[in-house]
Amino acid sequence: MKRFTLIAALLVPAAALATTFDGRADRQRNVTEIVVSQGELEECQETLRELRQRPVVTDNGFPLPSFMRRDDLPRTVCVVNA
Repeated sequence: MKRFTLIAALLVPAAALATTFDGRADRQRNVTEIVVSQGELEECQETLRELRQRPVVTDNGFPLPSFMRRDDLPRTVCVVNA
């Protein structure tokens, strides 16, 4: 019974800490916006589509492992200059 109490005492604060952070906030901060005019929007989006088709590699040219390819990389979006 003492072991169970000790494990519970260690896990409850960890669970509370894990619920404190919102993963969506990290995803929103991980977005790069490219500001373009209305006429350049389609070209910008097409360029981003082409770049997403290319394999993801490190600076040395080695392909990234499959579990790191999309989730950890920043997203890029085209935004019209208002």
